[in-house]
Amino acid sequence: MYQIKHLSFQYAMAEKEALRDISMEIEEGTLTLLTGPSGSGKSTLLRHLKKELMPAGRRSGSIWYKGTDLKQLEPERSAAEIGYLFQNPSHQMVMDTVWHEIAFGLENLGTPYGQMKRTVAEIVNYCNLQRIYDRPVCDLSGGEKQLVNLAALAAMHPKVLLLDEPAAWLDPAGKKSFLAMVEMLQKEFQMTIVMASHDLEDIMEKADQCIFLKDGQILAEGTPVHAAEKLWEQGKDMEAFLPQTIRLSKRIKGTPDFSMASLRRTMQKVPYEIIYRKECKVSGDLVLKVRGMYAGCQEREILKNFSMDLRQGEFLAVLGANGSGKTTLLKCISGQMKRSGKVRMKGRCAVLPQEAELLFAKDRLEDDLKENMREEPCQLEEYIDLFGLREQLGRHPYDLSGGQQQMAALIKVLMADPDILMLDEPTKGMDRFHKMKLGRILKILCSRGKSILCVTHDMEFAAAFADRVGMMFDGKLEGMERPRDFFTGNYFYTTMVAKITRDMPKPAVLPEEVRYL
Repeated sequence: MYQIKHLSFQYAMAEKEALRDISMEIEEGTLTLLTGPSGSGKSTLLRHLKKELMPAGRRSGSIWYKGTDLKQLEPERSAAEIGYLFQNPSHQMVMDTVWHEIAFGLENLGTPYGQMKRTVAEIVNYCNLQRIYDRPVCDLSGGEKQLVNLAALAAMHPKVLLLDEPAAWLDPAGKKSFLAMVEMLQKEFQMTIVMASHDLEDIMEKADQCIFLKDGQILAEGTPVHAAEKLWEQGKDMEAFLPQTIRLSKRIKGTPDFSMASLRRTMQKVPYEIIYRKECKVSGDLVLKVRGMYAGCQEREILKNFSMDLRQGEFLAVLGANGSGKTTLLKCISGQMKRSGKVRMKGRCAVLPQEAELLFAKDRLEDDLKENMREEPCQLEEYIDLFGLREQLGRHPYDLSGGQQQMAALIKVLMADPDILMLDEPTKGMDRFHKMKLGRILKILCSRGKSILCVTHDMEFAAAFADRVGMMFDGKLEGMERPRDFFTGNYFYTTMVAKITRDMPKPAVLPEEVRYL
């Protein structure tokens, strides 16, 4: 389907190449996974596979699509045959309601009206969107928008789907449904799928080939097991990018294994011990108290008699399904949305939104980070080094990878010197190495007296760093517990390792807690 020969690319004003001598082939009807650290070139490579989205800059090498030079591909054929799902779902939406959005691509292809109505009805049922098909797109959560975008692409019956971090906005149940739909499109319709992703849970094992990029070059490629073995040989830094099942299997078997059932059988036979991370009860002063809060939109009640507390130095993680009200909660507490009830806050709060680009206003990252700065300049220098953005200071913020944008946006929020930090999906678009780095930085901020309220779909991140975890359900926060109790007590909203070790005498939550004896 694609043949790439010696592709190199450098963005304008960038000091080094984003892609260096990339050569690879993508077979028709296969699923290819592009993965690697934040800023390694995954999205840049993916955009090169659709002519209209090729980034501007200095380029060499060639890309062939079904025997045709991609640059010479007719616009009509490119639009009809190659579908692209953006990392940020809001960037892709152009219509007012869900069913209009699904029909938009068909209209542009000149589909007859009767056939268009039938196709929209078919895809709404196929993608299980009956509940939201007539709702305004502005009322959808990030995960719901992503599902609608995939449905709109599938309705056009493309031959290729290019997916950029497609599961980053999805809750665990939504992610499984999304991946099942992608797998059906590949197997039932012989679509060629190329997916760039940091989150390898449930994804890596489904791929026909895995391409691991680092610093714009291919570091490892091959089948999922072969790629996992090559990454493991690279040492602990590369080991961090592998899914939980592989990291656990290496600890108890010594060989890569994606099968949860196989790992469970092994752990029932081999001797091991569990080393839990230390969980301390935070006893600082109450900095946020919410009582009896109600909020909603379009005659739909989202928060119902909501109550919660947050203490100084505490890291509180809130989980929940797409559309359960997590983002609404942050908007209500920070005064961005109308609500009723009592909110008592001690100190200043600042919000990191889901869409990090909303915070950028300058053409250079360095100028953007200095805007509205309350902290000392030396503090900015410390954050730049902590988040590893020193080499990106001269670039436009929109040219950064999704993970780098998240980190840069967080620095902007921190430079306002808030007492309470509210984070909306802070690990979205980040690889696991940088997630762990972010978590350690957030714990340092907690030790300095800052309080963190984080809404997230990332179970592993919450399990590793939160002091308390709760779940949004029916407009309230339920099951507020320490991470170990929360995740070992849950069946579905929990980590992969907790599922594997469920009902065992020594249950674990994270692979790093397990030690073979």
